[in-house]
Amino acid sequence: MNFDEVKNLKPQKIGEFLDKSEDGEGYIVKVSEDKVYELAPIAYYVWDLCDGEKTVDQIVTQISQEANLSVEQVRDPILMVLDELKKASLISM
Repeated sequence: MNFDEVKNLKPQKIGEFLDKSEDGEGYIVKVSEDKVYELAPIAYYVWDLCDGEKTVDQIVTQISQEANLSVEQVRDPILMVLDELKKASLISM
């Protein structure tokens, strides 16, 4: 996933948050009756920001500000998370 190609897209989360995992480390998200995923905290955080209103660029900027890191430090990891969420059909772009 290339940042310049997706920076203006507005990802929309698919599915619904059900609960935290039994060990409290992950987040359970249900896409359909037969598709349930356990997301790591960072993946859940990114997924939750995908509201169909914010662009990828805005999501990256928001996370960089909240994490007190530069945009350059968070851009590639966030793109990797978005790519995995898309492959799992947890977001549409």
